[in-house]
Amino acid sequence: MKKNIFIFIILACLVIPISSNAGTEEPESKIKTRTELSFVQTSGNTDTQTFSVKLEAKKEGIKNRYFITSKALYAKEDGRETSNQLSLDGRWERVLTERLFGLLTSGFSMDKFSGYEYRLYGGPGLGYDLIKTDRHVLQSLLSLIYSYDEFSVGEVSSDSYMTGKLTIKYEWEILENLKLKEKLDYSVSFKNTDNFFIDSATSVEAKINRALSLGLSYVVKYQNLLPSPEIKHTDTTFLTTLIIDF
Repeated sequence: MKKNIFIFIILACLVIPISSNAGTEEPESKIKTRTELSFVQTSGNTDTQTFSVKLEAKKEGIKNRYFITSKALYAKEDGRETSNQLSLDGRWERVLTERLFGLLTSGFSMDKFSGYEYRLYGGPGLGYDLIKTDRHVLQSLLSLIYSYDEFSVGEVSSDSYMTGKLTIKYEWEILENLKLKEKLDYSVSFKNTDNFFIDSATSVEAKINRALSLGLSYVVKYQNLLPSPEIKHTDTTFLTTLIIDF
């Protein structure tokens, strides 16, 4: 029953954006893609390997906007796996006014070392452009999300619940070729308010040319209610990346 509810939410996220274009003559907009690659290998006293990839695609029309993001992170130290993360997120936005927009979001994630076999989530929300200038963009999103968690450790095998999620996104164009980005997510379960997550991603991008940029990013992931005592509350990742826009 719980999985059927989630499947219904996913189908709604797919069908509603398609049906919203019925009878409209919105100009065709171009799909933009971005690839972020990072690889680090050290040897000597400690042998480490870290690989990260992030793929983004977006299509922004006058009334409808579509976003897809896929991320993977894998790391080994002295032959022992230390990180294994994978996620896929999709979001449709429908512009309602100059600053207000509705949205539907859904996603899937795996994080072996955080105790989750996988997580499924999806639901509706609203967004608002608090600041939108040539150099500064500040955006807030509030969503009602249905979540289903399958655990890889602990006494409980799975859990499902409704959550409220607040997202704050900020971009500052410091110079013509230098940009600062911050994304902060806070989500809390309505069933148990001790079950909440805080994710922060801070990055700086320096543009080399039209298609290439170099980036530094620092990601912090915090989960308050742990699936098992041996899991840590906080994961942090620092990466230097090559960014390709086309």
